[in-house]
Parts: sequence; structure tokens; C-alpha cells
Amino acid sequence: MTDKKTATTGKKKLNKLYYNDNQRRLVTLLGSKGFDRFIMLIILADAVLQGLMTSPTMTFYYDNVMYLLDRMFMGIFISEIFLKMVTWRKEFFRSNWNIFDLVVVGVSSLPLMSIFIVLRTFRLLRLIKYENRNDKVGMVVEVFLRMMPVFAAYMAVFAVFFYIFAIMAVNMFGDTFVVFGSLGEATFSLLQVFTLDGWASTIARPVMVVYPMAWAFFSVFLLMTFLLTLSFAVVVLKLELKR
Repeated sequence: MTDKKTATTGKKKLNKLYYNDNQRRLVTLLGSKGFDRFIMLIILADAVLQGLMTSPTMTFYYDNVMYLLDRMFMGIFISEIFLKMVTWRKEFFRSNWNIFDLVVVGVSSLPLMSIFIVLRTFRLLRLIKYENRNDKVGMVVEVFLRMMPVFAAYMAVFAVFFYIFAIMAVNMFGDTFVVFGSLGEATFSLLQVFTLDGWASTIARPVMVVYPMAWAFFSVFLLMTFLLTLSFAVVVLKLELKR
């Protein structure tokens, strides 16, 4: 009984919003599984195309063909969003996935200089929408989206922390070592220290030859970054346990 009432209410709402027969047919088409599968296939084809466009051999022989396919796929995505916005009107913006699609397609279709052509790869993010329908993948996406505010707060603290230590490094070691010669170079060097990628042999030990007490600076930096990362992990774990 509940399902029948829900279906009846949905039909009444549909008739109220889309009183035109053509509109109702278009709404049915845009909301159908067949149309969803078609768009998913286009996104997958676009993903393959983006990969082929990174190959010098493919671009040398098929550059014009791939360019036309790229524009065609972009046209399909824009038409899809346009039709949904015109047909669903205000209802379109009540779905977070529709807003996600609009932002991704909008960003990837910006008429910017050729240096920003990489933005078109943002279209591939729409695959997340369809992968989300798988329970396990959907769980990962859900956790990822839920952790974004916590991660943003962590990155804000992390950025301030890096900024302070980068200024200290420039003032202490910048006159002698190129890797700490400017704020940007110091930040990148500290990022290498944070990732533990050869930091001792290529950064810390050469600095310690000239500045024997530099070990204290790097030790405190590593300890603080470890504590920050551990704090983030603890916060995430607490949020998950509360659910």
C-alpha cells in the first residue's frame, strides 16, 4: 500500500511540474536507466580518449580525429546538462549529483588558453557518480566526502605549520644552501623531508655539516608533522566510531 501511495504521489507531482506531454516524455527519457547507461558509456569512451591523447604516436596520426571526438563528447555532456536543467528546472538543483555534474562539465568546458586544456580531464570525475551505485565503492565515496571538512581543517593547520618552518629554514640555512634559498624552495624541501624521501642523505646531513645543530630543527619538524598526521587519523577514527 505504501509503495502504491508513493507512486501515486510521485505521478501527481510529476503531472504538476511537467504538465506538457513532451516534457513528461523528456523527463522519463532523462531519468531512464537506458539514458544513464548511454551517458556512462560516453564517459568511459571519453576516459579512453583522454588516455590516447597522451600518446605522441596517436596524436601524430589521429590528432584531428581525436579532437573531433573530444568536442563531440563535450557537446553530448553539455546537451545532457542543458536538457536536464530546462526540463527539471528547480528540481535539477535539489540533487547533489546534478550539481556535481554541472560543476564538472562547466569547469571542463571553460574556453581558456590551451595551457589549461588539462581541465577537460575533470569530466572523468563523473565516473564517481556511477561507481557510487556499487555498495562498496559507494561506501568509500561516502567516507571520502564526509572526511573532506576534517581534511580541509587539517590542511589549513598543516599549511600554517609548513609556512612557519619554511621561513625559519630560509633565515637559518638560506644563505648557504640553495634548497632553502627562497620560501618556495624551502617549502618544497620540507615537503621532501615530510615524505622521508631521501631527506637525511640529500637535505639534513649536508646542512648539518655546516650547521651542526640543524639536527634539532629537522627533528622537531618531523616530530610535529608526525603528531599532526596522527591527530588527523585519531579525529577520523572518532568520527567513524560515532556513526
